[in-house]
Amino acid sequence: MNNPKKPLKTELHHWWPRTLADHWVAPDQMVSVIAPNGKIKRAPAGQFGAITNAHHMKMGGPWDSTFEPIFNQPDGEIGNFVDWLSTLEASITGSDRPMVERILAQPLPEDRRLQLARITASLLARSPRIRHVIRRTTSAYQANFGVPATKVDKTLIALNQQHLYDAYRAPMETSGRWAILFGDSREFIAGDGFFHNFPASANAVHSGRKLILPILPTITIAYMLPMSHPSEPSLVTLRVDSDETGRLNELVQVYASKFLFFRTEQPDLLPVYAADGHREFRYHRHDWADMLLDDLSQYNNWGEGGSPAIARRRQFSRWLDGDGLLDRLGGDW
Repeated sequence: MNNPKKPLKTELHHWWPRTLADHWVAPDQMVSVIAPNGKIKRAPAGQFGAITNAHHMKMGGPWDSTFEPIFNQPDGEIGNFVDWLSTLEASITGSDRPMVERILAQPLPEDRRLQLARITASLLARSPRIRHVIRRTTSAYQANFGVPATKVDKTLIALNQQHLYDAYRAPMETSGRWAILFGDSREFIAGDGFFHNFPASANAVHSGRKLILPILPTITIAYMLPMSHPSEPSLVTLRVDSDETGRLNELVQVYASKFLFFRTEQPDLLPVYAADGHREFRYHRHDWADMLLDDLSQYNNWGEGGSPAIARRRQFSRWLDGDGLLDRLGGDW
C-alpha cells in the first residue's frame, strides 16, 4: 500500500533570499527597508522579502505540489558567487572619458556563466513584480471571459509562475551579454521590482530582452539579449560614478512597489515610488538606460589593430523618441 502524500507545510518563501540579504546588513547587522510612505523598518537579515506559501500549488489532497526547491541551488551558491564578483577587475578610467575606454572585457568561464544565469533567473522569476504581472493578466482574462471579479489566489499565480525560472535561465546560459557594474562612490538600492522587459510567460523569451538587477550595495548585474551583438566578450565590467548610480537607483524606484532595500545610504524617495504600486516605462524604454545597455552589449575588441571598439548598432535605443528620465511611465500595475 502506498504511503499517502504528506500535506504541504506552511512556509515562508523568500523572493529576496537570506543568503543575499546577509550582504545588505549595516554595521549593526540590521537590514533597512523604506516603504512608499517613507517609513523605515529595520530587522536582521531574512526578516524581509518573503511571501507565505508563494510557491505552493494547493490543488487539493495528492495533487498539492510546490516548486520552492528549484531555488535551493541558486540561493545556496550566492556566497560563492559574491566572492567571485569581488575578483573581477574594472577600469579606473573616469566617467569623463569615452565609454569605450571605461568598459573592460572579463573572462567568463562556463561554470560562472551558468551560475550567473541561475542566480539572475531565480531572482527574476520569483520577484513580486512578476507575480503582480501574473495577477493583473489573470484578472484581465477572467474579466474577458465574464468570470466574476475575484481575488487571484496564490495557487493560480504559482501555476503561472512555476516554469518561469527554467524559461528565463535557458537563454541566459547560452546567449546574450553580461555586465557587472561597480558603484564605488555611492551605494545601490534594491527593491521588489527592477528594470527589465522579460514577460511573465514561459513562451515569450526571445531577443530584445534586457534587465538591470542590483544585487549588492556595490554591484549591479546587467543582462542584454539584443538581436545581434559581438560573440566576445561574454562579460564586461564598468565602474559607475555617483550620478550614474543615482540614475540606476531611480530605475529601481519606478519598478518597485512596497520595498526598497538600502544598506547605509537612505534614498530620497521619488514621487513615482511614493505613489505606491509597480509601474514601468512605456514599452520599457528609457533613453539613458538603453544607451548604456547598447554600449555594454556592443563593446568588442575588433577595432583597428584589435583595439576596443563599440559597434554602431543601437538595438535598444534606436526606437526611442526622446523620452526624459521619468517622463513617460506606464500604468499603475
